Amino acid sequence: MDTSLNLWKKTLEVLKKEMDEQDFAALFSEVSEIYKVEGNYIYLLVPNALTKFRIEKFYNNRLNEILSTLTDSLVKFKFVLKDDILEREESSQAKKKSLYKRPLKAEYTFSNFVTGGSNRFAFISAMKVAESPESLYNPLYIFGDVGLGKTHLMMAIGHYILDNKIDANVVYTSAQEFTEDYFLAISTKKGKENIEEFYRKYREADILLVDDIQFLEGKQSTQEEFFKVFEYLHGLNKQIVITSDRSANDLKNMMARLKSRFNWGLAVDIKLPDKELRVKILERKLSFLIKNPKEVPLEVLDLIADIFTKNVRDLEGGLRRYVTYCVSLNLPFTIENVYTALDCLIPQKEEEKHLNVKNFESVKKEVASYFKISVADLESPSRKQQIAYPRQMAMYLIKELYGPSLKAIGELFGNRDHATVSHSCDKISNLINSNPLVKGDYDLLMKKINS
Repeated sequence: MDTSLNLWKKTLEVLKKEMDEQDFAALFSEVSEIYKVEGNYIYLLVPNALTKFRIEKFYNNRLNEILSTLTDSLVKFKFVLKDDILEREESSQAKKKSLYKRPLKAEYTFSNFVTGGSNRFAFISAMKVAESPESLYNPLYIFGDVGLGKTHLMMAIGHYILDNKIDANVVYTSAQEFTEDYFLAISTKKGKENIEEFYRKYREADILLVDDIQFLEGKQSTQEEFFKVFEYLHGLNKQIVITSDRSANDLKNMMARLKSRFNWGLAVDIKLPDKELRVKILERKLSFLIKNPKEVPLEVLDLIADIFTKNVRDLEGGLRRYVTYCVSLNLPFTIENVYTALDCLIPQKEEEKHLNVKNFESVKKEVASYFKISVADLESPSRKQQIAYPRQMAMYLIKELYGPSLKAIGELFGNRDHATVSHSCDKISNLINSNPLVKGDYDLLMKKINS
């Protein structure tokens, strides 16, 4: 609440410079109390209807423009009358009692979704749908690998809509639950009564959220029923949001007309998170796990981000296990304890270890040959440029090609520490993007290794 109040004060400081002093005082002198912070809005109390009308009519857009320059989050200001609060809360409680919706995970909101290059377009698209359901993209089809945040975005849409329209009938289901509901509706003795209840449940949705649509593959009769529900809701301009582990065109044993419907609106994918985003996710998650996140060194987060590269759930689970392990045993948050705490989460078969060792040694030999030095030089403590640069290139190539932990890479080059390897890989990555000669070395070595 204090943070939100500070944002409001800073916003007013900027706006005050743009307005007549008397007009500013007349409008904003009594607007200094926050009613609540909910969803993506900061609600401010205004003393009367005229003030509320003038602020919303003439200054609301500018206030939110200024706010967007002061914070990375997508929060906005909204204004409420003091006299309306009690009536509104009573009305909301009554509506909540009659509201039917499947549970949405409380933490799956837009404000808790960490964005990066791999998911920003999907996030922005979901926000647009949440702000203007039934008008922009219908359906919104979100696809990507397991554990990358598809369900989070879908539920965030539901939360956002309910935050701003409490009587909306948001129905969340998974394709598996939809299948089970249909099976129960047609297999019990009530017959017609049950199927009517099934249709009523889904056809009365204002917003239908359907998770893991790929589960309908091969289920012809269930696909037929889903098609009917889809057609009915779409015909009424009701918003539909669907997630899948692949694009609609890549779904197998799915009705062509259903796949066609999935492509009617907007399809957005979520890709694997890059290193920067994985660290940001860990930093955000850490703030919920311990009181002082700064107790955990950045190199620890870097290491966990290097271990879990393909699944956000695994990434967060790894951090949770590490923190719990250290706190429970009263151990310091060190890199060494990462390996101890997460040992059972990163198993590796002996034959895989053997293959990796062969691959790593092969890269070292190719790099040494290319730069006309020996493998022993790469592993030596020498810091001469003619040795250090090839060593850094070899480290980067091994990391890019095979993705071992930074500790494992360090062991290949004279037991160098995690920080040294991280610095070396970052340096080569930057040089590839800025120095054509380094890019040339990298491309030639990649070609030699891959051949």
